[in-house]
Amino acid sequence: MIKYLIVFALSLTNYTYANDQPLDRYCTKQIDQLRLFYVNGMFTTEDDFRENLFWLDNFQDTKLSNYQKGRKPTGSYNKDEEMHMQIYEVAQQKYGDLSPFSNKYHLITAILGGTIDSLSQEDIAHVKSVIEEVFKDVTYSKLNDTDYTNAYQKLQFQMHSCNRIILIGHSQGNFYTNALFEEIIPSYQYTDGYLASDYPMVSLAAIATPTSSLGGSLGEEYAHLISHLTLNEDRFMQAVRVLFGSLPSNYTAESLFDSTGHGLIDSYLRNNAVANAISAGIKLSLLNQTPFPLFEQHPVNSSAFSHIGYSTINKILDLKFKSGSVYRYYNIPILLWDELYYSTSMGKFYNENIRGQYPVDKLDIENRVYLKMTTLEPVAIDEK
Repeated sequence: MIKYLIVFALSLTNYTYANDQPLDRYCTKQIDQLRLFYVNGMFTTEDDFRENLFWLDNFQDTKLSNYQKGRKPTGSYNKDEEMHMQIYEVAQQKYGDLSPFSNKYHLITAILGGTIDSLSQEDIAHVKSVIEEVFKDVTYSKLNDTDYTNAYQKLQFQMHSCNRIILIGHSQGNFYTNALFEEIIPSYQYTDGYLASDYPMVSLAAIATPTSSLGGSLGEEYAHLISHLTLNEDRFMQAVRVLFGSLPSNYTAESLFDSTGHGLIDSYLRNNAVANAISAGIKLSLLNQTPFPLFEQHPVNSSAFSHIGYSTINKILDLKFKSGSVYRYYNIPILLWDELYYSTSMGKFYNENIRGQYPVDKLDIENRVYLKMTTLEPVAIDEK
């Protein structure tokens, strides 16, 4: 008897949705998960890169713990051998006759070898002048084609998850994250057909940036998706700013672990106040992201709606009516979403608690654009 009841129940379920076109709901179910994508700066060894990812994972667990993690932070290792060669050649030309036992030789070797954090306070005081001497003849903003291509391919793979993406660039890696942001938004199409340019779910977090702008040519249009933090005490950036007109520093915090004020871990992530400031910028950018239509999340057995979906990050509710029209409601509390989802009559609940009470747009899902409301919202048919 139980066997026949199960078969009967399954047949009813199939009948309910028999006329509905099958929908791929994978993407819409992933949109509130978060992934960090990191590109390193110069003089970062592969071991350092992996350690930075470890600390970014800890940063996500502690400072962004309110958001579901799509996966551990990943990224693209920026070798940038061409720029390294430029810097070594310039340094060799300028300081080739220096004695290996001189203080300046020791300082230059530490800068180019990535061991600057081991220098004494006295040596650190001369970092700015040496960087200015070495870097002024280097094309600092040039991207390595191979490194950039690898980074873009890896970013595309992460985008296929339909998770929220935070591009994190540190130091010279910001040239790469700027370029990635500038290219991925106008060109990427999600697996369900929506365009990132219409529904951008990528943010840019610049740390210790040597760039003179953020987000490239899209920086102004998508400024609400971009955050930036550079320490006033970052001696590397002090020098680079003089040479290349980089963005001004915007935060003050002495590092207890790194006298250069530049290291991603010791100057930015290990300092609780600095890490909080970085996460605050990321959180604001997440609120400003625009998820693509979410109604495919949940097919429902309702005489009013065929599908409904919700974003806990943006507090957005998407309703697809039986007529095929889709409406997006804003500022919907999560408790209201829960009550709608578990209500015995979704149509009645909508009419009494949502309709006419929250900001709303109509979505043209065929042409994938927003339509401003010109008429009253539809009245839902109550379940009998």
